[in-house]
Amino acid sequence: MLTACGGGDDGTATTSPPLANPTSGAYGWTLKASGSTSSLKHGLSLVHPSLPDNEYVVEVASEAISDTRLVLRGTVNAGLRNASDIRPHALVYIFGGDVRSVPMQANGSSPASQVKRSNTNSACRFVLTANDHAVPDNSRFIVSTGGADGICGTSDDGRAEVRLSSSATIGYSVLTGDHPLDVARDPGTMAPRGWVYPRHVELWNAASSNNTITTRTAGTPAITRVVGSTFESALVEDGSQLSVLSFGSGNAVTESPLGATLTAGNGWQLIGFDANAYYVYDGNPANTFSSPWRVLRITRAAPTAVQIASGTGLISVASMGSNVLYLTVFTPDDNKLVRVNKANGARVEETYPITTKPTVQTSANGRHQQWQVDGIGSANVTHTLKIIDENGLTLYTAAGGFPMGVAEAGIENFNASESRTRFVFAQGFGTRAFSGANLVSYDSLTDTASVLGTLPGAAEYGNDYVFANASGGPGSFGVGFATRSVGGSYEEQSARVFSYDLGAAGSVKTTTRR
Repeated sequence: MLTACGGGDDGTATTSPPLANPTSGAYGWTLKASGSTSSLKHGLSLVHPSLPDNEYVVEVASEAISDTRLVLRGTVNAGLRNASDIRPHALVYIFGGDVRSVPMQANGSSPASQVKRSNTNSACRFVLTANDHAVPDNSRFIVSTGGADGICGTSDDGRAEVRLSSSATIGYSVLTGDHPLDVARDPGTMAPRGWVYPRHVELWNAASSNNTITTRTAGTPAITRVVGSTFESALVEDGSQLSVLSFGSGNAVTESPLGATLTAGNGWQLIGFDANAYYVYDGNPANTFSSPWRVLRITRAAPTAVQIASGTGLISVASMGSNVLYLTVFTPDDNKLVRVNKANGARVEETYPITTKPTVQTSANGRHQQWQVDGIGSANVTHTLKIIDENGLTLYTAAGGFPMGVAEAGIENFNASESRTRFVFAQGFGTRAFSGANLVSYDSLTDTASVLGTLPGAAEYGNDYVFANASGGPGSFGVGFATRSVGGSYEEQSARVFSYDLGAAGSVKTTTRR
């Protein structure tokens, strides 16, 4: 049973309803997986920090929940290019093709009684998110749809636009013609204001005679992808080269082609962006373990592209730190973790056997999570997680470390692609998965690790495997769940929902009422 539960209970939720509904503050959320791992069902539950005994069930376990997005509110400072005091506003999710939302701010009513619906059955997954921090009910989304065959993930999938509002329902419009590729923001206010299409930008709230800004005429190649975007520009590809679309005030959009010699091809992948530049690598799906790869730095002001690194192999994972980039590169003979200086391209390579996979998940301030899986393809797979700085110094080591997530940031920097600062992971992941492992939070701002509690182990689940997940932030509150796994199936009746304070050791508490 989870430690620090308090009150001497056995950690088993009853069928009694929650005693009360909180009147203020933010909920945390979790998806409870159950059933066969080949066809998992998911239930949605909320927990509030003021009443950690209570599990507020929003949706019972069902195969119907296919995707989720957290809508955030915050105080936007256009001068500082950030949003601070970020709080969860709503959780938007897809249930049986219906886009639904549940408020994440408590108001004295049951969360389940406040679910809004779009009353459709065609949505599959979220494709684009346009979160409006200042007015979160103005947020919009693009979802994929089942298309003519009604089946998600096939060649005829379509698109629909989802619009939040303060009304009782969610707006849902099936789109025809070209699909949106990304969101365009107002460079003055940071707010989303339109969609980027293959040949134009369509503004949402402009007069009908002034809402379409042409970017590519009929005689030029259409934009095929938006590789990355900021509040003031979008890095796009068209099959022949990369370009930067810069969004000015009003209807001004200018394009800066970056040259076919250096940037030709499709499949460029974003590593990240900072206040000065985008960083991308050549991620063509035709690449193999023996393919050449390149990393480009593309300046955001007066856009130009410069190659800062190259090599041979297949880039599997890439992430951006404060001053360096991290690449996991597979070759026919070994695997490499490559650290590239963003400014001058200087690099450090660590070489591993092909049975070892090293990856790095970055934070916003030079402290990063390095995860190493050894013995791949054998019966003796082990996991090690380290917190490292950008010189390669190890600050913390977790034997049997298994990443569980990066907590949502309390301040979002619109001038950088990564704002999060807290990692959540299991320590002691082993032969029975999460059984008996510690749940740990690491704060990269203070270089502090907190053991939040212990996940269920042999005392509750015997020798069975244990599955768990956890999420957290913005703010210090987090929620997760754990359950036993038997014969490739997660047992619903064994599920335990728990909550915790990301910065407080021993803070895990298990719900006892639902």
